[in-house]
Amino acid sequence: MRPTTDSRDVAATLSWLLQVGKRWKACWQNDGGGTMKIAAMFCWSMILLPFVLAADEPVKKADAEELFRARDDRPVLPVTVEQLKKLGIEVYESKRLKLFSDIDPTIAKTLPPLVDQAYVAWEEYFGKLPPARDESEFQISGYLMKDKAKFEEEGLLRAKLLDQFHGRQIGYQFWMMDQATDYYRRHLLLHEATHAFMWAIPNLKVPNAYMEGMAEYFGTHQVIGGKLQVRLMPLNHAEFRGHERLFLMRRDVKQRGSPELLDIIDWKPETFQALNESYAWAWGQSIFFEENPRTRKRFRKLATSLANPIAWRTFELELKPDLPEIVTEWNLFASDAWEGFDFQNSAIEFHEGQTLTKPQRTEVRADRGWQSSRVLVEKGLRYELVATGQFTLAEKPKPWVSEADGITFRYHNSRPLGQLLATIRPAMKADDEREPMLDVKPLGNKSVFEAPRTGTLYLRLNDHPGELADNHGSVTVEVRRAE
Repeated sequence: MRPTTDSRDVAATLSWLLQVGKRWKACWQNDGGGTMKIAAMFCWSMILLPFVLAADEPVKKADAEELFRARDDRPVLPVTVEQLKKLGIEVYESKRLKLFSDIDPTIAKTLPPLVDQAYVAWEEYFGKLPPARDESEFQISGYLMKDKAKFEEEGLLRAKLLDQFHGRQIGYQFWMMDQATDYYRRHLLLHEATHAFMWAIPNLKVPNAYMEGMAEYFGTHQVIGGKLQVRLMPLNHAEFRGHERLFLMRRDVKQRGSPELLDIIDWKPETFQALNESYAWAWGQSIFFEENPRTRKRFRKLATSLANPIAWRTFELELKPDLPEIVTEWNLFASDAWEGFDFQNSAIEFHEGQTLTKPQRTEVRADRGWQSSRVLVEKGLRYELVATGQFTLAEKPKPWVSEADGITFRYHNSRPLGQLLATIRPAMKADDEREPMLDVKPLGNKSVFEAPRTGTLYLRLNDHPGELADNHGSVTVEVRRAE
């Protein structure tokens, strides 16, 4: 421990300094300001330096003082555990969660250990929580209810809670209604528990969309052999029944279009209370930023800067140099947001095209999304495209070999798998214009089309965005002006 100095020590030291000062003053006057003055200045510096440093020490100590996490605000229960049991409410406790529930005990008892595993994942992602002032372990309380009236009658339900809700977190507590599927029950519990963990971070300063997006991101999970895996893209509908975020995004795009990527950051709590789709978009934004190769590193830095009030502004500024490309990829993801979406293989390498002066050949890989042909097509002109070659769309149950016309026993977006598709990306897009790359032209082995706009021609072989990785091969496409 560092030694401390009390007031008596300080008074004695000051008295001694005054005496020394008087003697130096006399020497100063007798010497006339020569060598003695220089010596005096040096000696005074040496005498005072330790005290200057000592005076600065409390400031440094305060700056370096370890922050504490938010105080545990859980009240003392108004009833005993024995009284709750008589009502059919059991208590299931692990290191990180004390769960009060009236659902099937065989289900309820499996949930607290999942929060213990989630806690490890939270700290790996956001960093370790500071200690509590009372040195207690981090633990939250949850109320998982089949019959809400029981909990309300016993004073376990906060008055501030809305009459209709699926889940709600306040401080170190959360409340949630039981859900129809095992997956979504766990999802909602992890969602609310993630809120409670983030709430405990000192001086938290993040947008509402980030809070909701991260809660959804950590809520999206699988349990395999008792091992919790979080921060997943749903692989299929059957194992993530009740998630529905991808469906809500696709439906919203068809009805209203996708929201502007950076506008989501500014959504207020009222938006999430009024619009169920807002949770889907907050999750979509988070998983897009996290998984897209162009944004991943910059977004991940936010997780360890949650107390920095300018962190999000800095993040937005860092995106500006390549924001048009990021927004294009966001719009394409939002419109084709299916289970298993492969961000890595769908990532686009943007290359501007050059005016076509002679036939140009380009390779189009089957395991990638949109690919630049490096050809600039001009509005109103006609172009002929001829594709040659074969590729494999799947290996099981047997290889699906296709040409650019596609295979007609399976479709994606109402087009045969493997069909050659085209779109055009203009050099500039108007602010209120729909994403141009959503205008897709089906081609095939041989096609002629008239360019609806001027821009770079992009090509791909049609496939589900979650099934690109097992594709092999490519086609060679020759682009020429049509007669």
